Parts: sequence; C-alpha cells; structure tokens
Amino acid sequence: QSSGINAEYGNGERAGFLETYGLPVWTFPLTILFVILFAICTDWDENSSATITSVQTTAGFTVHERTVVGTTMSTPVMTYAMYMDCTAMCVLGFGFLYVFSKYYVWGGVGLNFLICGFCFIWVPIAKCFVHSMFDGHFHKTHMNLETMVSNNYVTAAVLISFGAFYGMVSPTQIIIISIIEPFLMIVNEHLVFEELHVQDAGGSMVTHMFGAYFGVAVVFALGVKNKHIPEKHRITTYWSDMGAMVGCIVLWMFWPSFNAALLYNDVTIQQRVITNTYLAICASCITGFATSSLAHTGKFEMIEIQNATLAGGVIIGTICSFLIDPWVAVLIGAIGGVLSSLGYAYLHPFLEDAGFTDSAGVQMLHGIPGMLGGLFAALACLADNTNYMFSYNTQWTTSVNCDRSRGQQFGYGIGAIAVSLAISIVGGLITGLIIRLPWTPGVERQDMIIDHDFWNIHDKGHDPRERRKPVVLGNINVETKA
Repeated sequence: QSSGINAEYGNGERAGFLETYGLPVWTFPLTILFVILFAICTDWDENSSATITSVQTTAGFTVHERTVVGTTMSTPVMTYAMYMDCTAMCVLGFGFLYVFSKYYVWGGVGLNFLICGFCFIWVPIAKCFVHSMFDGHFHKTHMNLETMVSNNYVTAAVLISFGAFYGMVSPTQIIIISIIEPFLMIVNEHLVFEELHVQDAGGSMVTHMFGAYFGVAVVFALGVKNKHIPEKHRITTYWSDMGAMVGCIVLWMFWPSFNAALLYNDVTIQQRVITNTYLAICASCITGFATSSLAHTGKFEMIEIQNATLAGGVIIGTICSFLIDPWVAVLIGAIGGVLSSLGYAYLHPFLEDAGFTDSAGVQMLHGIPGMLGGLFAALACLADNTNYMFSYNTQWTTSVNCDRSRGQQFGYGIGAIAVSLAISIVGGLITGLIIRLPWTPGVERQDMIIDHDFWNIHDKGHDPRERRKPVVLGNINVETKA
C-alpha cells in the first residue's frame, strides 16, 4: 500500500515503500555488516604493521614503538600515483562517459559514484571469502596500495556492466548487482590466474570482457528490449555528449597507468606495459576517428569517438606485458579502433534490433576488443619460437614453475576466454533474475533512462513524460503542460 510519505512518479502514481526507501533499507544494514566483516576479513599488510615493535623496559613494562620510515623527494611514489590514475578512471572517466543521455546525466555520473564507493569497501571482503575458499583455510585481505589498486580493476568491471543496463535498473538493484558481480569476478580471476596460469595485466578478459557480457546478460534476463524504452529517453544533446567526451579524454590519458599499476615490482615490465598501451591507444584514436568518418560519409559520430578511441587500451591489455615489437602494439591498437567504430556503426544497432539491449554499447568497447585481446595474446604464444614469453619474468604465465609447450599455452589462453565468458554470462543471467524479485523494486519500461524518479530535479518542465499541448501565440506554435 502506498502512503503519503512515499515518492510520486512522474506519471502521478504513488511509489510503494520499497520503491521509495529501498536503497537505505538495503545499504544501512549492509554498511553495519561491512564494518563487522572488515574487522574479521582485513588487516594491515606486513610492511605497515612491521613499523610497530614492542620493547620491554627495565621496569618491566612493555611499550610500543614506531619505526619511522623516511622518504625524500627522490623516493619513487609510483604506486600511489598510479592508484590515483586508476581511481580517476573509475570515478571521473567512467562517470563523465556516462552523462551522454539527455535525461540521465545525474544518474550516469551519480550512480557510477555510488558503485565506486560501495565496491571499494566490498571487494576486500569478497577477496577474503574467495581466496579462503580456494586455499582451504581462512586468511585476511591485507590492506595496502596494491589491494586498493586491484579493487579498481574489480570495480571497473561493475562500471562497465553499468553501461549495459544504464538507466534500466533502480539504485536498489545496483546495490545487489554490486554485491554479486565482484564476488564472481574474483572467482574468475582466481581460475584464470591461479588455475589456468594465464596472465592478463590490463584485464582484457577478466575486467573488460567479463564486465561487458555480465551487463548484457543482466539486461537480457530483465527482458528489456530496445523497443520497450521510449525513443525520446535515449536521445543525447550537444552538451551531454560534450560531458561524455570529457570522460573519454580522462580515460584515454590514464589508461597506461591502469594496465601497468600492479606491476610496480618490476620496472622493466611496467615500462613495457606503459609503452605498449600508450602506442595502442594512440593508434586506436587515429583509426577510431578515420573509421567513423568513413562510415558516416565524411562526418564523425560522437558515440564512436567517445568509445572507439579507447579500444586500443582494452585490446592491448592481455598482451601489453609481452616482449612484442612496438609496431605490433600500434597494429593491435589500430585494429581495435577500426573494429570498435564499425561495431558502433553497424553491429550495435543490429544486436539491439535482435533483442540484445546495451545502453552504452559496452560490447563494442569492452566486450569484443577484450575477447580479441585475449585471442591475440594466445596467438602470440603460439607463434613464439624462443619460449621467452613462457617465463614469469616476461609475464606470460602467473606461475614460476609452469612448463608448457606453445600449443598448450595457446589452449589455456583460449580456455581463459571461455571460462571468463561462461562465468560472466551465466552469472549475469542469474543476477538479472534475482533483481527481478519483489524485494528489489525495478524501473518500469516507460520510466527508463530518466533521472526524475530517483533525483529531486527542480526543473519540472525537464521531465520528458509530461504531456504537452500546443498553444498558438500569433504565428508561433509553442507547447505547454497539459
């Protein structure tokens, strides 16, 4: 039963209690639970706790002393700098990339922010559960900059998925998704890295491809089709696309840090990753623009420029730590830009007409380029004649004692793609069915991709659902609310 304290939809209907207060009903208890679980599941790493020592005084008292670790202006702080780059990508880059819709600007940047804050807290807890499950004994997640950086990789997968169901789910449903997806992604990471022994430095498979197909599967399970959403809700404007372009540029600038941040212990490999990513994403910028112009009779399509220019960073992610020649990185990035731009121009409309709804077209930027990135890495292994890619020091596998032939490692690389696809699609379908349950109220089709049911917007005339009638003033036709 609705009541006077419940919100009112734009169509005049009263929302139910859970539809109005579902987010605080879920998040306040979860926050309390997270505090408890953080006490159980996390701890400082050894370097942080090693600075505290216990000293026995002559009087028999035990005192705790802290060892001061000094620093100078020449001390490298690359880990924190790259952490900030990765976080800026998640919060600013994805946030502004998702302001492209005229009526979902606040939802795009705001709910992206909510996902970041929620996942940054939940992921260390989920890691404790998953790693303890696979290791057979309980051990805590050690909190340090490496953990914070790796949290960004998991969070990025959820943000990519958000692009698929952008505007189609309620904040309450987003919280449920943000609980399930990180857990499944960490499981997938463990299987790929520790069981299959396949490396994926930039997350082509385990972050980008996983997030894209998880999100598409969620939308498919929700039963949302392109034809169900009012066409005027999906339009963009000159200025909303300009905001999304800002997000694109933030992502483009910081992508080398995203791919290289966790390789701080090996400066040689980290430099190789940064350089390969830099070359690839520059190449995709060139070919993204060129292909968009080719596909639209000499003009650029903004959605393609906002996304295809970034495809080089995605497609190079798995192979960026390999000892490939610089021209190979340029070629791979160029291929990513062409395929992504063509995907947005031709494949994305075809898939939506076929019933696979994808609001931001994440398959074209993250899904297909991520899959190809894993494939290129597997082919590089198959083509190698010197075995230099097999050793841990060149970041082909994640195991020091992994002794495999070229053909075997190629097979495991393909297996990593298959495992990631299977977990993401099946997990997304199950999650989509879960959030359809009554205790996670969703969004009606006619209310999708608009802010007005979840934000206090004082510009009431901005609601596209408000019916208007024409009024003639002299020779000028204007519209007023009915």
